[in-house]
Amino acid sequence: MHLKTDQLLLDRYKIISKLGRGGFADVYKAFDTRMERIVAIKQIHVSRHSAERVLREARTVALLNHPNIVTIHEFEREDEECYLIMEHVEGVPLSKILSRISPLQAEEAIVIAIEICRALEAAHLNNIIHRDIKPENIMIRHDGRLKVMDFGIARLKGMSGTTDGDIIGTFAYMSPEQARGDEVDERSDIYSLGIVLYEMLTDCIPFSGESVPETLKMVQNVQALPPSELNPSLTKEFDECIMTAIAKDPRQRYETASAFHEALVGLRVSLAPTEKILSGLVDRYIEIENELSWFEETGWRGRLWRFFYQHRESLTRTPAAIMFSYPFFLIMRFWYGMSKSLSLFIAAIIYMAVLLRPDYGIGVAFLALSLLMVTYSFGLSFVMLLVLIPYWFFISRRWPIASITPAGGPIFGLLHIPFVFPILAGLLTNPIIAALVAGFGCVAFELMNIFLKTSIEPELIRGYSMWSLLRGESNPIYVAQLISSPFLENPALVLQPMLWAIVAALSSAIKGTRRWFAATLTGFISLLMGYQLIFARFGTNLIDMGRLMQGLSFSLIILLLLPIFRPPARDLEEGGFESDEFMD
Repeated sequence: MHLKTDQLLLDRYKIISKLGRGGFADVYKAFDTRMERIVAIKQIHVSRHSAERVLREARTVALLNHPNIVTIHEFEREDEECYLIMEHVEGVPLSKILSRISPLQAEEAIVIAIEICRALEAAHLNNIIHRDIKPENIMIRHDGRLKVMDFGIARLKGMSGTTDGDIIGTFAYMSPEQARGDEVDERSDIYSLGIVLYEMLTDCIPFSGESVPETLKMVQNVQALPPSELNPSLTKEFDECIMTAIAKDPRQRYETASAFHEALVGLRVSLAPTEKILSGLVDRYIEIENELSWFEETGWRGRLWRFFYQHRESLTRTPAAIMFSYPFFLIMRFWYGMSKSLSLFIAAIIYMAVLLRPDYGIGVAFLALSLLMVTYSFGLSFVMLLVLIPYWFFISRRWPIASITPAGGPIFGLLHIPFVFPILAGLLTNPIIAALVAGFGCVAFELMNIFLKTSIEPELIRGYSMWSLLRGESNPIYVAQLISSPFLENPALVLQPMLWAIVAALSSAIKGTRRWFAATLTGFISLLMGYQLIFARFGTNLIDMGRLMQGLSFSLIILLLLPIFRPPARDLEEGGFESDEFMD
């Protein structure tokens, strides 16, 4: 029987709303008219012959009195239905937090696991096995206190794990012995908590197949990877703690929740109060959730930017991986005469390295690309090593994706819209970062033209055919002099990156006040005026004026379309989200 809103249940509980539904129970929020309090009512679907057993176990669980365990007030039975009356907890389930913030900070994950251990210690002392520890059953209140839910379907120690009609747990989190239907004890809950801790720290459930049989097979037979292989920031101590908790053989796990608790405390590095850490985590979740919810309410632009926000990792890593891997395919195919399949295989290795670990994958790509240049020009190869390896060590290793954004300068140049790049950089990030990205992007754009025989349209500078001049050159000093000579001969090549940097910073500063159209127009006018100053100072023989104006006109059309796709922004008075904060 499904309960309806405002229905009076058992002549005492007025149903307010439905909170959730599972395979064996429905949960409702209700008002206790006798005690004048809000309660949660779990309507348990049991067969007639199992009702007495459920009642007996519920009475046992009701004896638990612990701050980390949801209090069970009463157990009622009416006709064919059983009702568990419980404390109503206002908070956020751990499962929802992990859907928005994952992996958690190590200290947050440890604190959560410690609080769950405390609840399990109290339950196990009363011979009660939870059997369904999972993120959905962990509630974190706004004040930072944690509650373990669903003790109402726990089992007494010594009973079989798969009685007909009972809830046996969630497959991905259940212990191997529980998956087999064997008798379970305290170590089964320790295993489930270990899986939850693994997920919190790695954003990965170690045993999760495409089907129930596959998941159960993995739970019983497959060994999990050490967490540090998925999250390199974790130490060996974390590996030892978690791998002990999720050992296949119960005899190899922690004997008690107290022992697991003690091991977790040894991993803590902060003395901050538990409530402060967890309330801060809930606040972060609420802030992110409010932003994402608000995106949905702002039409197609909101949904577009929400998509960018949720998939920003793949949307940035994938193009970077393609950009690095494609040159390797060409070099191995045409320089070294390798077969198409082998060249593609080598390019795929670089692609996967940059995609999975961009911090080190970019360094590998820089090193390999520099070494491959040896056959063309030893001097150029040496200069590339001197420039790219320090660049990776100090910049790319820390900010891998941001470090390659200047490559947008040549890419926009190949699209014949180079002037869009500095303004776009200003619209998408803060003034300092925008200036650096635009300035280095302009240098990269100029180098591309210098190395080519014919400059990319619009022809801002003439082509120097530097690539052919460097063939077979072995002297690194001469190579460096040859590459720098155009910048020494042509002052416009030095002034142009400065101009792009100023335009990007100016556009970003104006956009920061939520005026995308004004920022775009101001950036374009500043770019145009800057080039006019360069013409007036150095003459038009250094830059093709006609092609420049043609390129500026075409870029203006593209730039005027950008504000249409701007991220939505809220009024600051609402204390809400602003587009600039999103991109920064």
